[in-house]
Amino acid sequence: MRVLLATDGSKNAGAAAEFLRDFPLPETAEILVLTVVDLPATALDIPPVREFKATLRAEGHRAVDEARAALGPRAGRVTERVAEGNPRAEIFRALEEWGADLVVVGARGLGAVKGFLLGSVSAAVARHAHCPVLVVKGKPRRFGSALVALDGSEDAFRALRFLLALPLDRKTKLRLLAIVDRIHYPASAPKVLRRQLRAMLDQMEQEQRGQLEKVLERAAAEVRDRVNRLTRGTPTGRPAEEIVAAARAFDADLVVVGARGLGGMQRLLLGSVSEHVLRDARCPVLIVKDGHRP
Repeated sequence: MRVLLATDGSKNAGAAAEFLRDFPLPETAEILVLTVVDLPATALDIPPVREFKATLRAEGHRAVDEARAALGPRAGRVTERVAEGNPRAEIFRALEEWGADLVVVGARGLGAVKGFLLGSVSAAVARHAHCPVLVVKGKPRRFGSALVALDGSEDAFRALRFLLALPLDRKTKLRLLAIVDRIHYPASAPKVLRRQLRAMLDQMEQEQRGQLEKVLERAAAEVRDRVNRLTRGTPTGRPAEEIVAAARAFDADLVVVGARGLGGMQRLLLGSVSEHVLRDARCPVLIVKDGHRP
């Protein structure tokens, strides 16, 4: 496995390196630590400009050195790179050249080195990278639990299988979650019809719950041989809100979602549910794309 860790020397980027240090990667995993120095666009070759550029380059080298140190025992399989240019373009260039199977970024960073503000560089990576993306947020802690959101789509199962392909400790706690969408009747519906509509919608929700319970049973069959601590749930509500709330209640160290899901049910579409989870979850979020190599 090849992992790209993008860093800018910020506290959140440091948290990403610390989280990756204890994350269950194969022993043979190789890590590229990348920082991008966005130099000022000027042709002036005068001492103040040269000094400023030298300072930015020095900050870039410091950032990769600190990230490597934060990786602890994994530092022995680390390659460092300080690139110059547009951060997004250089990250995507490195992803292709490195052949990354996973990219790791912090949720927010430093403006001076074009840090990874969610909605900026990290969001662009989450949306457009062709491999799984791990966005680290919050105070890092040793990985020991994960919540996996499922909806029956192959993308969601692909996300689960990516997690299960990692060398998980059997003591890892996993929670499988499938959200029953709460269906509302139109506010303009006549009062005389609302009870009838509610009964019909309740029946639809029950049918949906039955389908999702089968999805969780199928997922549980894949998980049982890997970990000893498995739970599952099918709450009713708005998918993104329920995933975030469940992750908090479960005290998850990681939320795992597919980049896309069942579009007709508006589930796990990047830019919709998964992007809301990425924004609102208090713990790291792993988004698995359909283009990753096993």
